Amino acid sequence: MHDFEISVSNLLKGSERVYDFVLQGSIPDLFVTSSRIPDDALIRVDGRAEAVGEGVFVSLEVHTRYVGECVRCLGGVTGEVVGQSRELFVEGDDAEEHYGFRGETLDLRAAVSDLCVLGLPPVPLCRDDCKGLCQFCGADLNEGPCGCSGDSGDPRWAALDQL
Repeated sequence: MHDFEISVSNLLKGSERVYDFVLQGSIPDLFVTSSRIPDDALIRVDGRAEAVGEGVFVSLEVHTRYVGECVRCLGGVTGEVVGQSRELFVEGDDAEEHYGFRGETLDLRAAVSDLCVLGLPPVPLCRDDCKGLCQFCGADLNEGPCGCSGDSGDPRWAALDQL
C-alpha cells in the first residue's frame, strides 16, 4: 500500500461501520497557473470512511503548504492549503460520477490530488494591496515610487491622449 491507501475490508464485511484515519505523504506535480504544492511537501489527510449501501462514503480534510508567484509583483508567495470534501467510492471504475475501487483497498490518491489542486489559489497575491510593477520601468511599486518619467508612448497615438 502507498501513502494514500486504506484497507476497507472490515467495513465491507460489516464488522465495522466507521473507520477514522490519518494519512501523510506527498504527491508530485500538483499545480495551477501561478501556484503549486512542492513535490516534497507533506500532505496530511484526516478522514473518515463509512460503509453505505452503494459503497464507501469518505470524508476528507487535507492540510499542506503551497508556494507561488504573485501575479502583480512576481514576488514569492507561500501559504497553506486546507480543503474538505465528501466522496462516494463505488466498486468498479465508474469515474464519471464517483471514485472507484477494487477489492478491499481504497486508493485515495486521486481524491486527495483533486482536493489539493482545488485549494490552490489560481491568482496568488503576496498581499491584498500589492501595487505590482511599474508598467514602464518594471520597478516594484511596493518599495515606493519608481521615479521614472513613464513612457511617452507611440507618437502615432498622441492624438488620442488629447481626448
